Amino acid sequence: MLRKPLLFVFLLFIILGCSEEEEEVVNNQNKEFDFILEGSPINLSSKLNMSYFNDITIGLKEFRSDFVSLVTASGESTFEISGSSIENLTESQVLISPPNTGELPYANYIGVGQLIKSNNKFYGLYHGEYHEGTILPGGVSGFYASVGLVSSDDGKVFEISQNAIVPNYMSKDDDNGFADGGYGEPSMLFSKDSTQLFVYYVDHNRDNRGVNICMGKFDVTNGEPQFDKFYFLNDQNEFTSSIIKAKEVVSGDYGYSDAIFPHVTYNKSLELYVMVLNLNAFSNNGCNSNDSGIYITYSKDGINWIDPFNENVISYIGSPKKLISECSIPYSQTSSFAWHPSLVYTNESQTEGYLLYSYGESLSYPGHQLYGNKFKIDLK
Repeated sequence: MLRKPLLFVFLLFIILGCSEEEEEVVNNQNKEFDFILEGSPINLSSKLNMSYFNDITIGLKEFRSDFVSLVTASGESTFEISGSSIENLTESQVLISPPNTGELPYANYIGVGQLIKSNNKFYGLYHGEYHEGTILPGGVSGFYASVGLVSSDDGKVFEISQNAIVPNYMSKDDDNGFADGGYGEPSMLFSKDSTQLFVYYVDHNRDNRGVNICMGKFDVTNGEPQFDKFYFLNDQNEFTSSIIKAKEVVSGDYGYSDAIFPHVTYNKSLELYVMVLNLNAFSNNGCNSNDSGIYITYSKDGINWIDPFNENVISYIGSPKKLISECSIPYSQTSSFAWHPSLVYTNESQTEGYLLYSYGESLSYPGHQLYGNKFKIDLK
């Protein structure tokens, strides 16, 4: 069983039994810090006439002292949500909707969250779904997921790639025996030196393993991402353009839990990549509420990540590893859950901000809605 969250400082120790990759990351890290959630979660949806969101990461489109614009998914479409501040979101509008016909990768769902900007142009990765009539727990539609590209000059009108830009060796016609398949729930960011564009995604193929987080990259040339060729991370921590079953960079316990829904940022004060994610732990075809929840973990290079689920690994991780205890998917129409976390920094040093996520007491209307919890990072 995983350890309960502790609001203490985790010092920098190298623990016997860590993998070589974990030891390397810890040896390269010389900062002590504490990650602290402050106060209570806030329902950020109270002034919005919206339901069933966020269903993907949160993209920060614009952030000023008097105006905030966020991009995420609600229902089956992508929305822009705005207001005078994160705690005063008042407006919403649809940006992208699925056609609900044909066999496009986003035929029945298109969700865009995390955005990047290059040469005054917005780019985002969509989580697209083709529905085949299967049903997930909670009565949610099953899907074959694909990761595609959207781009926009003004942030209002988006061009949509008709094909996935993260190619999959398994197609929607391959039956994996489950209601979900494909690649989805992407997170995208520039590497710390801006020479690469890192992509994290969830592998739903279920090809002799669980549903966990993989990664790859696009090259960046003269500041411009090269979206025509995707490179997968292999088991030797090498990037290859061959279409392979990529290495899982964060994974749950096969048969007992899945690591899902990553959101990755690079924190310049910590000089670390920071990932928030869900652990979907299960037992007897239901939620293992002791272990399920929203977690946080860190990496020096974006490739080797400290295992957030191993209570025996004490490294430079700021407290706590587990941020929220809650089921990570709806297992029934009446079960509560918290999913799709994101971090939004609100100061220049990136030591303050909000943990944003979706919480629902049940799937009954208005369903899950956007919540936020302030955080701060104390550097020691």
